[in-house]
Amino acid sequence: MRRRRKTIKKRSFLWKLHVRVEGVFLHRFSLFILLVLGGAGALLSLFVAKSLFFHEESVFTSDFYRQMSEVRISRLVDGHPIEVMVPAISRQPSQISAYLVAIAKKESNWGKRHPVLNGRDCYNYWGYRGKRRLMGSGGHTCFNSRKDAVDTVAKRIEWLVLNQDRTTPEDMIIWKCGYSCDGHDPESVRKWISDVSLYFDKLNQ
Repeated sequence: MRRRRKTIKKRSFLWKLHVRVEGVFLHRFSLFILLVLGGAGALLSLFVAKSLFFHEESVFTSDFYRQMSEVRISRLVDGHPIEVMVPAISRQPSQISAYLVAIAKKESNWGKRHPVLNGRDCYNYWGYRGKRRLMGSGGHTCFNSRKDAVDTVAKRIEWLVLNQDRTTPEDMIIWKCGYSCDGHDPESVRKWISDVSLYFDKLNQ
């Protein structure tokens, strides 16, 4: 009987010890899990915060350069018809907007000379001759709006830059000559490159 009581007490003691050890282990394990999850949450929060910060910084930088570009172009073309198009032009990539301004200066003096259709301005200040239903004087394209004009010409210039690597005014002489300048006065070709380079180099920075 005594031996049985001793055995029961021993088992009871071992069980309590087991429960205590298990409880301590579970408690510490729970703390460990919380710490890990807390750390992961903190890291996740930090990552999200950094992502948002750099995204906002990138947007801010992009807006800043666009606004600076708009100011610089506005000062150049002040008082010319193309001035109304400056916001749309400044939204283009730097190289494309530089070409838009420089070519328009050479081809139309920023809109002071321009094709018309039935007495209406065709908003074509670049000598663009893409075939459309509406064609203005001199065989030039007549655009539906100023935005249409900027978007269409910018798209064509961008295609020439990206697909034919026409990254300098000398490369862009195709705008004046087509694919060969053989039939053009060499001096007029040099003058076109020189005049376009003057404004292209000012803006493409």
